[in-house]
Amino acid sequence: MEHGSNLPQVESNHRSLVPPCNLDDNWAHVESFLTTAARLTHCSRPTNGFHRMTRFSPDGTAYRLEGSAQLPPVVLCHGVGLDLHMWEAQVNALWGRFQILRYDMLGHGETPAQPGVTGIGAFSQQLFNLLKYLEMGPVSLVGFSMGGVTAQHFSLQHPTLLRQLVLMNTVYRRTADELAGVRARLELTDKEGLTPIADAAVRRWFEPTFVEKNPQIIATIRRRLLSNDVGGYLTAYRVFVNADDEIGDGLNQVTCPTLVLTGELDSGSTPQIAQRMITDLKTGQLIVFEGLRHMAPVEDPDRINTALLSFLK
Repeated sequence: MEHGSNLPQVESNHRSLVPPCNLDDNWAHVESFLTTAARLTHCSRPTNGFHRMTRFSPDGTAYRLEGSAQLPPVVLCHGVGLDLHMWEAQVNALWGRFQILRYDMLGHGETPAQPGVTGIGAFSQQLFNLLKYLEMGPVSLVGFSMGGVTAQHFSLQHPTLLRQLVLMNTVYRRTADELAGVRARLELTDKEGLTPIADAAVRRWFEPTFVEKNPQIIATIRRRLLSNDVGGYLTAYRVFVNADDEIGDGLNQVTCPTLVLTGELDSGSTPQIAQRMITDLKTGQLIVFEGLRHMAPVEDPDRINTALLSFLK
């Protein structure tokens, strides 16, 4: 596929392998953000109608709501150990076409942890409470990694609040072998803290050539992981490990149009897991991105954004 071209429509239960674009051309609009230690001090987007500052819901959820309320709403839900700032490149691409809500999950970023959290339902309820407070819905929901698990649970609990669903580099009906790796990481974090996990995450999430060419971006991602409260991180990661028990084969109940995205080289959210989702979805499309690992929205935002803009309405 040539850089900047429209993605082809992918039929239900079919797989599309999208080749890489030139990474050197994709980062000018992302790098300035990622080198500010996860706090925006510069924004190329228009400021009129923009809530550029982080705001808080009554229950303490940190969020940013950006763009006109007259536009179709899109919600972005980040992965474990990250925060709402991971979506900056996607917000730049969606700006002007959608109203964009992104938020920090429980125990992440500026949202405090919630006592007694034992399952993915608490994260799904957080999103429901936020949408209710903001009087938003139905929305298009985009979930990355654990955010994708939250999105799956939300789709089962609140189907009338969804127009479209995007499940990005996430998991579903994992096998015992697939669960072994995440259980080992949970045990390692419990014993040794966040440093070994952060270092291993960089190796899993990014191609070595990307790590070599983008040291500032990698340093910022690593700092973000290390800035987490260990207890809050363990709670969230334990929920992520056990979420399959709550969701089961629930995607066969989802009726809204759904786009499944993952990287060809994603070792945790594999193409095989993505195909499992497509098998169960009634109206699913699948795109597998050639040469990408787990952190696809950061590693190659151009291809991810093209897919989102082609799908979201």
